[in-house]
Amino acid sequence: MNLKEQQYVCTLARCRNLSRAAEALFISPSALSVYISNLEKNLGVPLFKRVGKEKSFALTPIGEEYVQRAEKMLEMKAEFDDLLERERTKSHQLIRVGIQQRRAISMVPEVLARFKKRYPDVELVFRDLIVEDLKQMFKENAVDFMVSNFLEYLPDTVYHEIAKEPVLLALPDTHPAIQQAYLVEGDAFLHLNLSHLDWETFIVPLPNQSMRRTADRLFRENHIHPKRLIEIAHFDIIMSMVNQGMGVGFNRLGYLPDMQKFEHVRYFLINQEVETSDFKLAYRKGHTLSDSERALIEIIEETVRKKMH
Repeated sequence: MNLKEQQYVCTLARCRNLSRAAEALFISPSALSVYISNLEKNLGVPLFKRVGKEKSFALTPIGEEYVQRAEKMLEMKAEFDDLLERERTKSHQLIRVGIQQRRAISMVPEVLARFKKRYPDVELVFRDLIVEDLKQMFKENAVDFMVSNFLEYLPDTVYHEIAKEPVLLALPDTHPAIQQAYLVEGDAFLHLNLSHLDWETFIVPLPNQSMRRTADRLFRENHIHPKRLIEIAHFDIIMSMVNQGMGVGFNRLGYLPDMQKFEHVRYFLINQEVETSDFKLAYRKGHTLSDSERALIEIIEETVRKKMH
Protein backbone atom coordinates (compact mmCIF):
# COMPACT_ATOMS: atom_id res chain seq x y z
CA MET A 1 0.00 0.00 0.00
CA ASN A 2 1.27 3.47 -0.88
CA LEU A 3 -0.50 6.23 1.05
CA LYS A 4 2.00 9.01 0.43
CA GLU A 5 -0.72 11.63 0.04
CA GLN A 6 -2.29 10.78 3.40
CA GLN A 7 1.09 10.57 5.12
CA TYR A 8 2.17 13.99 3.81
CA VAL A 9 -1.05 15.73 4.87
CA CYS A 10 -1.16 14.11 8.32
CA THR A 11 2.50 14.89 9.00
CA LEU A 12 2.05 18.55 8.06
CA ALA A 13 -1.09 18.72 10.20
CA ARG A 14 0.85 17.29 13.15
CA CYS A 15 3.94 19.50 12.76
CA ARG A 16 2.13 22.68 11.63
CA ASN A 17 5.46 23.78 10.20
CA LEU A 18 6.64 23.10 6.63
CA SER A 19 10.33 22.61 7.48
CA ARG A 20 9.71 20.25 10.42
CA ALA A 21 7.19 18.22 8.42
CA ALA A 22 9.58 17.96 5.45
CA GLU A 23 12.36 16.81 7.77
CA ALA A 24 10.13 14.10 9.24
CA LEU A 25 9.21 12.96 5.72
CA PHE A 26 12.82 13.09 4.47
CA ILE A 27 12.00 15.47 1.62
CA SER A 28 12.74 19.15 0.98
CA PRO A 29 10.34 21.86 2.20
CA SER A 30 9.89 23.09 -1.36
CA ALA A 31 8.91 19.61 -2.57
CA LEU A 32 6.37 19.27 0.24
CA SER A 33 4.95 22.73 -0.45
CA VAL A 34 4.49 21.94 -4.15
CA TYR A 35 2.91 18.57 -3.32
CA ILE A 36 0.36 20.09 -0.90
CA SER A 37 -0.46 22.93 -3.32
CA ASN A 38 -1.03 20.49 -6.21
CA LEU A 39 -3.15 18.27 -3.99
CA GLU A 40 -5.35 21.19 -2.92
CA LYS A 41 -5.74 22.22 -6.56
CA ASN A 42 -6.77 18.68 -7.53
CA LEU A 43 -9.25 18.47 -4.66
CA GLY A 44 -10.62 21.93 -5.40
CA VAL A 45 -10.57 22.95 -1.72
CA PRO A 46 -7.84 24.16 0.67
CA LEU A 47 -6.86 21.67 3.38
CA PHE A 48 -4.67 24.19 5.22
CA LYS A 49 -4.73 27.86 6.08
CA ARG A 50 -1.65 29.89 7.08
CA VAL A 51 -2.05 31.55 10.48
CA GLY A 52 0.03 33.77 12.76
CA LYS A 53 3.23 35.67 12.16
CA GLU A 54 5.12 32.45 11.48
CA LYS A 55 2.52 31.32 8.92
CA SER A 56 1.84 28.03 10.70
CA PHE A 57 -0.20 25.46 8.81
CA ALA A 58 -3.62 25.02 10.43
CA LEU A 59 -6.29 22.68 9.10
CA THR A 60 -9.42 24.07 7.52
CA PRO A 61 -12.73 22.37 8.50
CA ILE A 62 -12.55 20.15 5.40
CA GLY A 63 -8.89 19.54 6.17
CA GLU A 64 -9.85 18.23 9.62
CA GLU A 65 -12.34 15.85 8.00
CA TYR A 66 -9.62 14.71 5.58
CA VAL A 67 -7.12 14.03 8.39
CA GLN A 68 -9.64 12.05 10.44
CA ARG A 69 -10.14 9.65 7.53
CA ALA A 70 -6.49 9.66 6.46
CA GLU A 71 -5.33 8.66 9.95
CA LYS A 72 -7.67 5.67 9.85
CA MET A 73 -6.24 4.69 6.47
CA LEU A 74 -2.69 4.98 7.82
CA GLU A 75 -3.62 2.85 10.83
CA MET A 76 -5.02 0.17 8.52
CA LYS A 77 -1.85 0.35 6.43
CA ALA A 78 0.27 -0.08 9.56
CA GLU A 79 -1.74 -3.15 10.56
CA PHE A 80 -1.34 -4.66 7.10
CA ASP A 81 2.37 -3.84 7.00
CA ASP A 82 2.70 -5.66 10.33
CA LEU A 83 1.05 -8.73 8.83
CA LEU A 84 3.39 -8.54 5.84
CA GLU A 85 6.46 -8.14 8.04
CA ARG A 86 5.50 -11.10 10.19
CA GLU A 87 4.96 -13.23 7.09
CA ARG A 88 8.34 -12.24 5.66
CA THR A 89 10.23 -12.89 8.87
CA LYS A 90 8.74 -16.22 9.88
CA SER A 91 12.01 -17.93 9.04
CA HIS A 92 14.23 -15.06 10.20
CA GLN A 93 13.29 -13.07 13.28
CA LEU A 94 13.71 -9.31 13.07
CA ILE A 95 13.35 -6.95 16.03
CA ARG A 96 13.08 -3.24 15.24
CA VAL A 97 13.71 -0.84 18.10
CA GLY A 98 13.13 2.91 18.03
CA ILE A 99 15.22 4.82 20.56
CA GLN A 100 15.83 8.47 21.46
CA GLN A 101 18.83 9.87 19.61
CA ARG A 102 20.74 10.96 22.70
CA ARG A 103 20.04 7.64 24.43
CA ALA A 104 21.25 5.68 21.42
CA ILE A 105 24.78 7.03 21.83
CA SER A 106 25.25 5.38 25.20
CA MET A 107 23.02 2.32 24.90
CA VAL A 108 22.99 0.88 21.39
CA PRO A 109 26.60 -0.39 21.14
CA GLU A 110 26.45 -2.26 24.46
CA VAL A 111 22.91 -3.60 24.03
CA LEU A 112 23.59 -4.76 20.48
CA ALA A 113 26.86 -6.49 21.41
CA ARG A 114 25.36 -8.34 24.38
CA PHE A 115 22.21 -9.33 22.49
CA LYS A 116 24.11 -10.73 19.47
CA LYS A 117 26.16 -12.96 21.75
CA ARG A 118 22.99 -14.60 23.02
CA TYR A 119 20.95 -14.52 19.80
CA PRO A 120 23.32 -14.40 16.80
CA ASP A 121 20.56 -15.47 14.38
CA VAL A 122 18.11 -12.73 15.36
CA GLU A 123 18.47 -9.45 13.51
CA LEU A 124 18.26 -6.45 15.84
CA VAL A 125 17.81 -3.07 14.14
CA PHE A 126 17.83 0.30 15.94
CA ARG A 127 16.30 3.54 14.67
CA ASP A 128 17.44 6.67 16.55
CA LEU A 129 14.96 9.56 16.46
CA ILE A 130 13.56 12.43 18.51
CA VAL A 131 10.59 11.34 20.59
CA GLU A 132 7.84 12.80 18.36
CA ASP A 133 9.18 11.07 15.25
CA LEU A 134 9.67 7.92 17.29
CA LYS A 135 5.98 7.84 18.21
CA GLN A 136 5.01 8.45 14.59
CA MET A 137 7.14 5.53 13.39
CA PHE A 138 5.55 3.35 16.06
CA LYS A 139 2.06 4.38 14.90
CA GLU A 140 3.05 3.52 11.32
CA ASN A 141 4.43 0.13 12.45
CA ALA A 142 7.94 1.01 11.32
CA VAL A 143 9.35 -0.12 14.70
CA ASP A 144 8.26 -2.89 17.09
CA PHE A 145 9.49 -1.29 20.31
CA MET A 146 10.06 2.26 21.57
CA VAL A 147 12.66 3.07 24.24
CA SER A 148 12.27 6.61 25.52
CA ASN A 149 11.35 9.03 28.26
CA PHE A 150 7.58 9.31 27.92
CA LEU A 151 5.37 12.21 28.97
CA GLU A 152 2.35 11.19 26.88
CA TYR A 153 1.01 7.71 26.25
CA LEU A 154 -0.50 6.11 23.16
CA PRO A 155 -3.63 3.95 23.30
CA ASP A 156 -3.42 0.16 22.88
CA THR A 157 0.23 0.23 23.95
CA VAL A 158 1.99 -1.58 26.79
CA TYR A 159 4.56 0.51 28.69
CA HIS A 160 7.22 -1.44 30.59
CA GLU A 161 9.05 0.70 33.15
CA ILE A 162 12.83 0.59 32.85
CA ALA A 163 13.67 3.26 35.42
CA LYS A 164 12.55 6.40 37.22
CA GLU A 165 15.34 8.61 35.94
CA PRO A 166 16.39 11.67 37.95
CA VAL A 167 16.38 14.99 36.12
CA LEU A 168 19.40 17.12 37.01
CA LEU A 169 19.98 20.85 37.16
CA ALA A 170 23.22 21.96 35.51
CA LEU A 171 24.79 25.18 36.81
CA PRO A 172 28.11 26.95 36.23
CA ASP A 173 30.33 26.38 39.27
CA THR A 174 30.34 30.15 39.99
CA HIS A 175 26.54 30.47 40.17
CA PRO A 176 25.40 32.01 43.49
CA ALA A 177 22.45 29.59 43.84
CA ILE A 178 24.95 26.79 44.55
CA GLN A 179 25.23 28.24 48.06
CA GLN A 180 21.61 27.12 48.62
CA ALA A 181 22.30 23.45 47.75
CA TYR A 182 21.83 20.88 50.51
CA LEU A 183 22.63 17.25 51.23
CA VAL A 184 20.06 14.47 51.50
CA GLU A 185 21.51 11.34 53.05
CA GLY A 186 22.02 8.52 50.58
CA ASP A 187 21.97 10.68 47.42
CA ALA A 188 25.06 11.04 45.25
CA PHE A 189 24.25 14.65 44.28
CA LEU A 190 23.35 17.66 46.36
CA HIS A 191 19.78 18.94 46.09
CA LEU A 192 18.79 22.41 44.92
CA ASN A 193 15.28 23.85 44.93
CA LEU A 194 14.27 25.16 41.52
CA SER A 195 12.72 28.20 43.18
CA HIS A 196 16.23 29.66 43.56
CA LEU A 197 16.47 29.94 39.76
CA ASP A 198 13.49 32.13 38.99
CA TRP A 199 14.22 34.82 36.36
CA GLU A 200 17.33 33.00 35.06
CA THR A 201 18.55 32.38 31.52
CA PHE A 202 17.82 28.72 30.75
CA ILE A 203 19.47 26.81 27.91
CA VAL A 204 16.93 24.19 26.84
CA PRO A 205 16.34 21.64 24.05
CA LEU A 206 13.92 22.27 21.18
CA PRO A 207 10.13 22.12 21.76
CA ASN A 208 9.78 18.68 20.12
CA GLN A 209 12.37 17.05 22.41
CA SER A 210 11.30 15.16 25.54
CA MET A 211 13.70 17.03 27.86
CA ARG A 212 12.18 20.33 26.73
CA ARG A 213 8.73 19.11 27.64
CA THR A 214 10.05 18.05 31.03
CA ALA A 215 11.63 21.49 31.46
CA ASP A 216 8.37 23.25 30.55
CA ARG A 217 6.52 21.11 33.09
CA LEU A 218 9.06 21.98 35.79
CA PHE A 219 8.69 25.68 35.00
CA ARG A 220 4.90 25.46 35.34
CA GLU A 221 4.82 23.36 38.50
CA ASN A 222 7.49 25.41 40.29
CA HIS A 223 6.23 28.82 39.05
CA ILE A 224 9.54 29.60 37.36
CA HIS A 225 9.67 32.53 34.95
CA PRO A 226 12.78 32.24 32.76
CA LYS A 227 14.37 35.56 31.94
CA ARG A 228 15.38 34.10 28.59
CA LEU A 229 15.20 30.70 26.84
CA ILE A 230 18.05 29.70 24.56
CA GLU A 231 17.03 26.70 22.42
CA ILE A 232 19.70 24.16 21.40
CA ALA A 233 19.08 20.64 20.10
CA HIS A 234 22.26 18.93 21.33
CA PHE A 235 22.89 18.25 25.01
CA ASP A 236 26.67 18.50 24.68
CA ILE A 237 26.33 22.02 23.29
CA ILE A 238 23.90 22.95 26.08
CA MET A 239 26.34 21.70 28.72
CA SER A 240 29.21 23.49 26.97
CA MET A 241 27.27 26.76 27.18
CA VAL A 242 26.53 26.15 30.86
CA ASN A 243 30.24 25.44 31.31
CA GLN A 244 30.97 28.92 29.90
CA GLY A 245 28.51 30.58 32.28
CA MET A 246 25.96 31.48 29.59
CA GLY A 247 23.00 30.13 31.54
CA VAL A 248 21.65 27.12 33.43
CA GLY A 249 20.20 23.92 31.98
CA PHE A 250 18.83 20.45 32.59
CA ASN A 251 20.30 17.00 32.01
CA ARG A 252 19.41 13.38 32.64
CA LEU A 253 21.37 11.12 34.96
CA GLY A 254 21.65 8.41 32.31
CA TYR A 255 23.37 10.77 29.86
CA LEU A 256 26.31 11.64 32.09
CA PRO A 257 28.53 8.51 31.78
CA ASP A 258 28.92 8.94 28.01
CA MET A 259 28.98 12.72 27.92
CA GLN A 260 32.05 14.91 27.78
CA LYS A 261 33.11 16.02 31.26
CA PHE A 262 32.74 19.78 31.64
CA GLU A 263 35.11 21.23 34.23
CA HIS A 264 32.90 24.10 35.37
CA VAL A 265 29.46 22.40 35.38
CA ARG A 266 27.90 21.30 38.67
CA TYR A 267 24.88 18.94 38.75
CA PHE A 268 22.10 18.92 41.34
CA LEU A 269 18.99 16.88 42.05
CA ILE A 270 15.90 19.07 41.77
CA ASN A 271 13.94 19.86 44.93
CA GLN A 272 13.62 17.80 48.09
CA GLU A 273 11.61 14.92 46.59
CA VAL A 274 13.76 14.70 43.41
CA GLU A 275 12.23 15.29 39.98
CA THR A 276 12.26 12.22 37.71
CA SER A 277 11.17 11.17 34.22
CA ASP A 278 9.63 7.84 33.29
CA PHE A 279 12.07 5.88 31.14
CA LYS A 280 10.12 3.04 29.54
CA LEU A 281 9.99 0.48 26.77
CA ALA A 282 6.74 0.30 24.82
CA TYR A 283 5.17 -2.26 22.51
CA ARG A 284 1.73 -2.93 21.06
CA LYS A 285 -0.99 -4.38 23.24
CA GLY A 286 -1.69 -7.99 22.34
CA HIS A 287 1.88 -8.67 21.20
CA THR A 288 3.31 -11.87 22.73
CA LEU A 289 6.96 -11.41 23.60
CA SER A 290 9.36 -14.00 22.22
CA ASP A 291 12.28 -15.36 24.25
CA SER A 292 14.68 -13.10 22.36
CA GLU A 293 12.49 -10.04 22.97
CA ARG A 294 12.32 -10.80 26.69
CA ALA A 295 16.10 -11.12 26.71
CA LEU A 296 16.41 -7.78 24.91
CA ILE A 297 14.29 -6.05 27.56
CA GLU A 298 16.43 -7.59 30.29
CA ILE A 299 19.63 -6.38 28.61
CA ILE A 300 18.22 -2.87 28.20
CA GLU A 301 17.23 -2.78 31.89
CA GLU A 302 20.69 -3.89 33.00
CA THR A 303 22.40 -1.39 30.72
CA VAL A 304 20.27 1.49 31.99
CA ARG A 305 20.75 0.58 35.65
CA LYS A 306 24.51 0.57 35.12
CA LYS A 307 24.41 4.01 33.46
CA MET A 308 22.46 5.49 36.37
CA HIS A 309 24.71 4.27 39.17
